[in-house]
Amino acid sequence: GVTYAAKLSNEETRIDWTRPAADVHNHIRGLSPYPGAWLEADWGQGRQRLKVLRSEVAAGQGTPGEVLDNRLTVACGDGALRLLDVQRSGKGPMKAADFLNGARVPAGTRL
Repeated sequence: GVTYAAKLSNEETRIDWTRPAADVHNHIRGLSPYPGAWLEADWGQGRQRLKVLRSEVAAGQGTPGEVLDNRLTVACGDGALRLLDVQRSGKGPMKAADFLNGARVPAGTRL
């Protein structure tokens, strides 16, 4: 009775912000650190991929995928999620606060 899981496609690892916050949080936890859940956004240098390594469910409502505050809280389909640890393409893992020191992500940014 052994079964094998199919290989995950790149689109299956992309974060779907229209899902409830708890589902998105579990998606991130399940894929961290490899292959990793990811998103794409413009951080002031063109569209770039950002891997999300750790998150927590937070209070907030808004349009799914919208950054709600300066602490990288993102609205989901139901609730919100705060990103805690992230990794830019070609860089090492870092705390979201450190990422925000070098990236422009104002409230209202769509991910």
